[in-house]
Amino acid sequence: MTKKIIVTGFEPFGGEKDNPTKYIAENINGRVLSNGTVVEGILMPVSVKRTADMLISILEEKKPDILIMTGLSGKINDINLERVAINILDVRIPDNDGNKPVDELIDKDGETAYFSTLPVRKILEDLHLNKIPASISNSAGTYICNYGMYLALNFAKKHGYPEKTGFIHVPFMYEQVLDRPALSSMDKNTLLKAVEISILSTLAIQNNE
Repeated sequence: MTKKIIVTGFEPFGGEKDNPTKYIAENINGRVLSNGTVVEGILMPVSVKRTADMLISILEEKKPDILIMTGLSGKINDINLERVAINILDVRIPDNDGNKPVDELIDKDGETAYFSTLPVRKILEDLHLNKIPASISNSAGTYICNYGMYLALNFAKKHGYPEKTGFIHVPFMYEQVLDRPALSSMDKNTLLKAVEISILSTLAIQNNE
């Protein structure tokens, strides 16, 4: 049976003019993978309130089998497969609506943390086979990326879907750091390929379960 797959990206934030995950979401939308699966890409706001409202609405309406969220981290130099989301919202910079929550629980009745249900080790192996630098990360931070990941996993525990849910952090695209050569970056099409491989790796695991 064909799986319903959603990949999300975020709009630019923090003074940046672009976001590689915006490119990923826009360019993976409608893409047919090698196994015939069609992927839907959705752009999310960098906003505490609007992210929560939109994400829950998407999950309730579309009922995806697989949800892979992607976000930018300017501090990394490879693909980061996030292993855990924690129940805290403590932001370094305001979101795009000017909100800056500090030490707030995401869900006062929720678990302290959730582990990604993506096969992060399998994805890591497949990315390395394709010569894409990647690693497993044990902290998605405390900003909107961790927030979205926690919300999605919290929803999945309560509702039984998506079956596989997780988050991938990516570095800057080359185009973003032309005047900032000290910052790490990757080719945008490599970033897109990394997400496609992550989907195929997840599907392969599901088909064997």
